[in-house]
Amino acid sequence: MRYLVLILLPFFIYAQADFLSNSAGDSNFQLLQRDIATSFNPKTTNFTGNKYFYKKPKDATLLLSDGKEPIKVVTNYNLLDQVFEILGEEKTLKLLPGKILKVTFDDRVFVSKNGKFYESIEENSNFSILADTFLEAYTPDYQAGIQEKPDPRYRRNNSIFLFYKNRFTYIERRKSFLISMFDDSKSKEINTFYKKNKISPRDDDELKELFIEFFDFLSL
Repeated sequence: MRYLVLILLPFFIYAQADFLSNSAGDSNFQLLQRDIATSFNPKTTNFTGNKYFYKKPKDATLLLSDGKEPIKVVTNYNLLDQVFEILGEEKTLKLLPGKILKVTFDDRVFVSKNGKFYESIEENSNFSILADTFLEAYTPDYQAGIQEKPDPRYRRNNSIFLFYKNRFTYIERRKSFLISMFDDSKSKEINTFYKKNKISPRDDDELKELFIEFFDFLSL
């Protein structure tokens, strides 16, 4: 009988662990719905292509605003509805920005500011550079009177903001605009830095380096 117990014990432990894992998933979904998310119905539209930030949902860690233990979830950012979705068996949840400080993936971090999520390009004690990625609708070219007006299509776009002194400033991706954001006395030096480092306004990392270098001379 002793040998039989020893043989059955590993099987029992394995089955119990699997059960606890499933229960944890269910309770995690209920926890999200109760504390940091709410159910919602995604927009329905004639859309071809991927309306999400990633091709498929990914593992992420949620840093909560109430200081409680971080929560691990599988989520994706819906670019059309501008929300992070959590898919359940019977319903879809959206994360509430007011309850969450950060959503951290293996390759990106999103932060919550003023009731919305933004991708963090740079975040330090002085300022943040944030990206708002979205889908914009446009009408494809067609010949009026000859062709029927086509359904709107969507393309991916983003806007970049400087969050400084608790205020958003839209950053135009133009060299002259970027230089105008700093003190006039630094224009020549910034222009030299711009050329030496081959800064491209379309490159978020290069844009970040410009603000890090000349932060003390912002004229906002």
